[in-house]
Amino acid sequence: MPEKVPQAIKRVSKQDLVGLSSKSERLNLGRGREPGWLDQHLADDATGSLRAILLEHPPKICYRSLILIKRADREVEHFLLDVLPEDFDRLEDIAGDALLAFMRWALMQIPLSPLPTE
Repeated sequence: MPEKVPQAIKRVSKQDLVGLSSKSERLNLGRGREPGWLDQHLADDATGSLRAILLEHPPKICYRSLILIKRADREVEHFLLDVLPEDFDRLEDIAGDALLAFMRWALMQIPLSPLPTE
C-alpha cells in the first residue's frame, strides 16, 4: 500500500487516458473525464503528462492525478483523474531531455499578461 505520492511525471496517450478513465469510472474512484469525452475531444496522436498530486482512499487507494494534454482543437486541456497505483507505475516516466522539453512546452502554454508601465 502506498504511503506517499510519487514524484514521477508520466507520459500518457489518448488511449492511456481513455483506458484509465474507463477503469476509474468502473471502480467509482471519483475524479476524471468521461471516456467518451476524451475519445471525442483528444487528437488520436495526443501525448500529455500525468502527475500524482494526492493520495486518496475511498473506495480504493488511488492517486488523484493532474493531466495536461492537447485537445484535437490544439487547445490545452488540464483535468483531474483518479488512478490506481499499479496503473500509475505501468506508465512511462518523462525524464532527462524529454522532461526538459515537456517543461518548456508546458510553460509556453501559460498566457502572459502585459504589465502596466510604471
